[in-house]
Amino acid sequence: MKHFRDIKTISVSSFINLAAAAVSNIWILRMLGPAVMGIWKSAVLLVSLADWANLGVTRGARLQIPVLEAQHNTEESERLAGSAGAFSMLLGLTLGLGMLAASFFVGSHNFRIALRFVALSTAVMSPYCFLRDMANARHLFDLRSKENYVRGVVDCIGGIILAKLFGLAGLGLGTALPIAVGVVFLWVRMRTVFTFSIDFGTVKKLIRAGLPYQISDAGFDLLRRLDVIAVALLLGPIFVGYYGISYLTMDICVLLSQRGVAEVLSPHMQRSLGQTDSFATVAPFYESLARLTGYALPPLLGVGAFILPICVRLALPQYIPGIAPAQITLFSVFFLVVHSTMSSFFVAAQKLPAIFRLFSIIGLMGAATQFLVLRAGLGLTGVAWTTLATLAVVISGELVIARRACGHNTAEIALYLSSLYFPVCASIGLMLLMNSINLAGWMPGFLESPVKAALYLLFYSPIFLIYESKFTMLRALYQTT
Repeated sequence: MKHFRDIKTISVSSFINLAAAAVSNIWILRMLGPAVMGIWKSAVLLVSLADWANLGVTRGARLQIPVLEAQHNTEESERLAGSAGAFSMLLGLTLGLGMLAASFFVGSHNFRIALRFVALSTAVMSPYCFLRDMANARHLFDLRSKENYVRGVVDCIGGIILAKLFGLAGLGLGTALPIAVGVVFLWVRMRTVFTFSIDFGTVKKLIRAGLPYQISDAGFDLLRRLDVIAVALLLGPIFVGYYGISYLTMDICVLLSQRGVAEVLSPHMQRSLGQTDSFATVAPFYESLARLTGYALPPLLGVGAFILPICVRLALPQYIPGIAPAQITLFSVFFLVVHSTMSSFFVAAQKLPAIFRLFSIIGLMGAATQFLVLRAGLGLTGVAWTTLATLAVVISGELVIARRACGHNTAEIALYLSSLYFPVCASIGLMLLMNSINLAGWMPGFLESPVKAALYLLFYSPIFLIYESKFTMLRALYQTT
């Protein structure tokens, strides 16, 4: 259960970090408006290029170092870390300078400014990802937790002040600043030495180990961003801005689940693999967390769907057109979190080729569906429902692959999926039912959403109590120290 304790440590600090980022983003969304935010969100998609260009080097180190340290091979572990660090430093500088040079050929003034600050973020992101992965690989989760708190303070305070003073340029600088602070904090506390001497033989070894994992993560990231790409191409940046509430919700939850779950589970799985050399021993790591997510997360998402409209109307009235799709997007979070519990398992179980095929097929179908939905005039709400359905199909495919790898037959897999999905399906149905009821004539308008949220929890509580009495996952999580 040590992985539960580490997940709690990182998840709490990541949640506080992201809560600070959310406060900052809400203020910035309000100050800058949908048009400017649409430009920035469109430009920041280029940051994913840095992830692709890394070729899986840092992920390869994150996968191999726990195994080597479990085998007490410290010398090889240090050599891998040194080569990965040098590669990451040079990659960040190269990509940052390349994006900066490209910005001089952009015609739009605002896009040119956005691209230049994206270049700065990219330059510091590459070494930051290396240092973060090394801390995770070496199980330095307390250090990672402290870094989350420091970066959250800088992100919240610095982001708001810079955006207020300098507009789009301040938004860009406020995005890069907390990443740079994270680099310095981890670099000093871990006493990491960056060099510009690369052992290309070691780098090739890391690429072979990490590139499949890299492609898997990047492929899923692209798949979940199909909605933003379709909206940007067919509706334009203003509608991307309206959809920014959904985009922000997804990004926050992806970051929380990746940093609080996936990045903690991966070194635990790899260490266990190094000790036993059997992927069957790592299956319980994802199974227990997927089960916990299955019944504990839906009520939080349902309550969020009722509270969200109030928050948007009070804090971000110019984004009201984005409320309905954001309510739907909240339930996509369930599938994102389940994915994060399994992504490291596929590496240990050597099932990434099957995952690539799954992403390719569902990705093409999802992209075609998004464009058809927009062409049919179903708008942002249709886009959000399509994203929810696409993620549900993808995660179902992942679960089938994972369960088959553990020797389960078709009937057992079907029973597991129905048991896992019933709470979230019931939660969505209850949310739609509550939204269909008009309580305006019975009480003041400001009480309607809280009352609906309370009724929703009342109707959902039997499901939660039955699942907890059977699996006792929350009790196990509470008892970890």
